[in-house]
Amino acid sequence: MYFGKEGDPINPTTAERYLYYVLRGKYALPEFEQWLYEHDELEEIFGTQEYLELISRDYKGKYAFHETEQQIRRLVHAGKFEQERIVMLLYELLNEEDASRQLQNLAVLYEEYCNGYSFLRYIALRSITTSDEFKERLKLEYAEYLRYMTPLKAEAERLLGFFYKKQLIIEEEHEYIDYRAESDRIELHSINEMF
Repeated sequence: MYFGKEGDPINPTTAERYLYYVLRGKYALPEFEQWLYEHDELEEIFGTQEYLELISRDYKGKYAFHETEQQIRRLVHAGKFEQERIVMLLYELLNEEDASRQLQNLAVLYEEYCNGYSFLRYIALRSITTSDEFKERLKLEYAEYLRYMTPLKAEAERLLGFFYKKQLIIEEEHEYIDYRAESDRIELHSINEMF
């Protein structure tokens, strides 16, 4: 993702997205600090007081991450970026051809299921019940990999449809609103039918 380089102005959404990814651990504090100094427009985006707090913080200090995390949580509505991230992971399930990367993606989706996204249940259970030996075989045998991925891709497509129709909406990290009809929540009440 592009978050602006020195001299390139950024918009509020791009700035918030970058802060969200700092929370997710994608960027370390030294990298974040450098980014702050490269973007004076952050003062206009977040206001003088918040900006001064950000640029005056000692990022080498013992509590720097905790203080930064608290401030970012005040500044950013993480829900829209969290939804963007989950949708991107599901989209990658549809499009990624490399078995190793796909299996890593499945592991991330399993963690997200464990952290509260119960709509990922089918994908998570299918992934976690696959033995390590079989996963290694999938990396070597492309036809087997394609057969394994077919139902997972179908489920990813089904879930993406609910996101696009705004029937699944992530409000905050691991908190979502589910507007789907009960019959569409098959991963919650009829998991055996999905296997």
